[in-house]
Amino acid sequence: MCWGNKDRDWNKLVSDIQSEIDANTTIIPSNHLDYIQHYLDHDEYSMAFEYLYLEIMEREDSHFTLGKEKALEIALFFGLDDENECMVDGKFWPKFKSFLERKT
Repeated sequence: MCWGNKDRDWNKLVSDIQSEIDANTTIIPSNHLDYIQHYLDHDEYSMAFEYLYLEIMEREDSHFTLGKEKALEIALFFGLDDENECMVDGKFWPKFKSFLERKT
């Protein structure tokens, strides 16, 4: 599925983000998970994704289940390569790119 397509399947997008949340429930502090889940539940998908990945990137033992290609595609779809689109951390993009480069 191409997330850059405006005719995307929002249920699949939410499912992908939720799967990444579920894979990290024992790693990310519960109060942070509550915020991420709140954003997801209120259709703030970009904020949920950004906050989730900031948490994943901070933890060595986090689980990265989406894979590099899909995670990058979603981040670009949300415009997170533009610091003005980043609501949680304006430096998200360089952190995210560095994180992806470390993944094999």
